[in-house]
Amino acid sequence: MTSQRIRRHLRFLASLRVRAMAAAALTAALLSPAAAQQRDAKAVELGKSVMQAMGGEKAWDNVHFVRYDFIVSMGGETRANRSHLWDKWAGRYRFESKTKEGKSQVVLFNVNDQQGDVYIDGARIDGEGAATALKGAYSAFINDMYWLAMPWKWLDQGVNLKYIGAKEHEGKNYEVVELTFQKVGLTPGDTYNAYIDPSSKLMTHWEYTLQGGNKGAWNWEYGTHNGVKLASNHTNAEGASINMGTVAVFEKVEDAFFTDPARGLSQLR
Repeated sequence: MTSQRIRRHLRFLASLRVRAMAAAALTAALLSPAAAQQRDAKAVELGKSVMQAMGGEKAWDNVHFVRYDFIVSMGGETRANRSHLWDKWAGRYRFESKTKEGKSQVVLFNVNDQQGDVYIDGARIDGEGAATALKGAYSAFINDMYWLAMPWKWLDQGVNLKYIGAKEHEGKNYEVVELTFQKVGLTPGDTYNAYIDPSSKLMTHWEYTLQGGNKGAWNWEYGTHNGVKLASNHTNAEGASINMGTVAVFEKVEDAFFTDPARGLSQLR
């Protein structure tokens, strides 16, 4: 892969993080009557059929703990590698990654208030460094969870859905739904086209046009975890991949994973 293509994909990943963070920060605005989403009946029907094929909304609502990774590979190099554990009901979160200097970083926080503790090589840090790490961990949660569970987000407030019709991709016909977003946030002009496999009812291909004009496409693969489907891998035509690593759904997880920096996610079974 050329350096130009690598830079283009990295800009794409960064833009998704920005849009996701802006959407989270503007939840109140999205819930207001002025920001009511626009959806046609066929698109909503397809969105519900996708969620049903992934296990059903009730099953997703009943998921308590989610474990996953976010591993970006481009041009034969690993560009990102981080690990997550989410208490979906209470908002508790464990985020593991490496600093730019290659040191171990663990952030234990709550996604509801973005407050928590930061540890570098096992030592707790404070001040500006901790604040920056907390912000980065929350940003990673918003971005990485979207790659894991994007089809579960179609009917969220502020998401517009429009049925485009049948389109062919790689010799196969798909039902296509366009996702756009309310005129809020930093990148409200992004447009996503979700390709739904008529046999599996899953979104297996995703095309995007960012408001800056950059375009791209990713194929999606899934795994089933306690009756719920979540993404396992994404690939594009340039050979890049975004792999979700170890994906698991748990009914119970020891509290220590949310309080003890030494309890690494490699120990979670």
